[in-house]
Amino acid sequence: MKKLIVIAIALVYSSVSFSQILITDPDLDTLNPLDCAANAGPAPNFFDSGNNSANYGPNENEVITICPDFAGGTSKLALTFGINTGLLFGVDASDTVYVYDGPNTSSPLLGAYNTNNAPTGFNHVASFINNPSGCLTVQFVSDGAVEGIGWDANVTCVTIPQPFEPKMAGYLNGAGPDIINPADTGYADVCFDDSIMFVATGVFPYSSDVTGVGYSQNAGNVTFDWTFSDGTQATGDTAWFKPPARSGYIVTLKITDSFPQSQSIQSKVRVSTIPSFTGVLINRDTVCVGDTTLIVGAVTSSDTSGVDPTSSNFQLGGTFAGLTWLPDGSGLNYTTTVGISGFLPAQTITAASDIQELSITMEHSYLGDLEMLLECPNGTQATIFNSYSPGIIPGGFNGGGTYLGDAFDNNLGTPGVGWEYKWSTVNATWGSFPTEFAGGNTVPTTISAGQAMNPAGIYLPETSFASFIGCPINGNWTITVRDNLGVDDGYIFEWGIVFDPNINPNQETYVPNIVSAQWLSGATVLPGLPTDTFIVVSSNSPGTFGYTMQVIDNFGCTYDTTVFVEFIPVPSIEVVGSFACAGQYQMANTTSYAGGIWTYSGPGTASFLPNQNVENPLVNVNVNGTYAFTFTDNYCNLDSTIDVYFADSVFVDLVTADFCVGDAATLDATSQVVEASYLWSNGLTSPTIDVTDSGAYYVAVSGLCNVAADTVTVTTMICDIFAPNVITPNDDGENDALFFEGLDRYPGSHLVVFNRWGKKIYENENYLNDWSPSDLSDGTYFYILTPGGILEADVITNSVTVFNKK
Repeated sequence: MKKLIVIAIALVYSSVSFSQILITDPDLDTLNPLDCAANAGPAPNFFDSGNNSANYGPNENEVITICPDFAGGTSKLALTFGINTGLLFGVDASDTVYVYDGPNTSSPLLGAYNTNNAPTGFNHVASFINNPSGCLTVQFVSDGAVEGIGWDANVTCVTIPQPFEPKMAGYLNGAGPDIINPADTGYADVCFDDSIMFVATGVFPYSSDVTGVGYSQNAGNVTFDWTFSDGTQATGDTAWFKPPARSGYIVTLKITDSFPQSQSIQSKVRVSTIPSFTGVLINRDTVCVGDTTLIVGAVTSSDTSGVDPTSSNFQLGGTFAGLTWLPDGSGLNYTTTVGISGFLPAQTITAASDIQELSITMEHSYLGDLEMLLECPNGTQATIFNSYSPGIIPGGFNGGGTYLGDAFDNNLGTPGVGWEYKWSTVNATWGSFPTEFAGGNTVPTTISAGQAMNPAGIYLPETSFASFIGCPINGNWTITVRDNLGVDDGYIFEWGIVFDPNINPNQETYVPNIVSAQWLSGATVLPGLPTDTFIVVSSNSPGTFGYTMQVIDNFGCTYDTTVFVEFIPVPSIEVVGSFACAGQYQMANTTSYAGGIWTYSGPGTASFLPNQNVENPLVNVNVNGTYAFTFTDNYCNLDSTIDVYFADSVFVDLVTADFCVGDAATLDATSQVVEASYLWSNGLTSPTIDVTDSGAYYVAVSGLCNVAADTVTVTTMICDIFAPNVITPNDDGENDALFFEGLDRYPGSHLVVFNRWGKKIYENENYLNDWSPSDLSDGTYFYILTPGGILEADVITNSVTVFNKK
């Protein structure tokens, strides 16, 4: 039975060459490590003592250590047993496979397995911090009772993310000591006008620059990404931040190495807040020009009761988890967790909208074998998506070979490019994964040719986030992923949960000590009347004037409040153009304090839409001309007037003219509108022109409201040339030649004669009335005469009958 199954597996992996390792072989230890390049894929290359043709034997106790050769930047060994990966795993319940995290059986035990406790298989990767060798040791023990078929497993070298520590410092206005207290993750307290220069560094104890294995991590090959809670983002090891408001801001630094693996830390910026100037009162804030009003503020040397400190708060969103490898499908669950804190101890989810968004940046080369769950701190779970059946979640939409992100296909241990996918019950722009997959909502990938789920929208989770109602918010939130089939793997690069900021109770209050206060003098403060408690203001000029009370707190931050008094001016009316068309005019940007009423005078009747009491009505008149419109303010009874000229439209209708050569024709485009201007195609600008040449003449008449145009064609005629219709070229001195009377006035005339079949029989470019065709047979002939000195278009075409009678 084992042999037949192995043959089927060999067909799948026949295109890849791998080493063959038996549990009974000598160790592939650090002195003779595994050839990582030759074992870079998912095919079976590690077998029990029966190899790929027989079961293992009774009473075995075999141990083998396998270490990576660190080629190609690999750093750890990965071991996969599992039916769901296309590999055999049949170890009787009385027998055991032991896996140790290191170069011998004294290393930490990672697990003990057989088909009883791991029916679908298992996998392990050498740990990082406690296993610098990257080796795994496998021990197999069988008794003499029952022997299983054994295993066809896979060992391969992988590069796993190397731990590092991100650090940040903050310098007030770019100078002085680090102001973040405590260091890296504490608070930076500033005044509103201050800026902070944040500087990022990292501690990389496991970089290949230090250890000689794995991959390089240093300030030159990692990326630094800054995110500030006001939406500002920056890159590089230095980022400047100037708070845009007097509030609290979360500063997130994410350092990403070349793996790519990301680590994040957060600090907070606290901006001293504006005090509440509740004791500042104003008698009237709107007065007419020339009037006075009183502004009161409690600003005596011993009384600042009108000035109270205020509080501000930070928005919590959740801590982002780091990179998680999703090993090739073993049917086991892989989890990654973020810890949420800062909410009230007993605070729970009360609505689906409390969870605004779940964001996961990941890649995986086969959607069809994946299941994903989100679990809250009390164990309640919601299905994000389920593409496999049967699995840990009932159902499954079978997403097939669709990718998530830009993944490597048929590859183990090499991360592709993660794409950010988002899910939300209340903010979704698309349906769930099953719905969008069925609708073909995918995009092309580049690393391996294929299609991936589109990351450009927000998906619905398969289970509503309302299922988390009653869950505590503080605690560990966990993503669980199961990869059920081979030959693929993937990575979750980072993920996080964004909660509704309105449910965040975290309030941080700043209580400044007011040490001084004063009114700042203004031009419209009456002389001698800033007193201990009030000022009197007045203005003969219209406008809005501000009056400022200023205080300084014990942090050296200056705050003020400004109250405004508006002195009502004459109403303002904007003139939109110097004229109006079609009998309509739209009043625009009329300003007044409390509205008013329109009146008018003019040659006709004006109506106001919707009525004459709105500031910007549409005006219609029944007679064009100049109107005066007056708007009178209701508050101070002041008014303003504008004049509007309602102009007529222009039109033009040219009349066709035909005339004889040598004469002239008059074309008239005169419009009834006085403001009209004219432009003819010959460049003239008068309403009438005289023309002597045939052709098309165009005129454009421009008025204030429109442009009218017309074209007329003028034809000239030869009116003073006459010709006979019969000639008798018999030399009798009478009617012998084709004689055109008046031709002498057109020297250089051109004559062409054709017979009735269209053959040219005569042509003269300077015809002198001398064609006498005595040699032609009788009949009708056709001619074209172009009189000299005129346009070729003005030609004479006709026929003449020839009789040759002697």
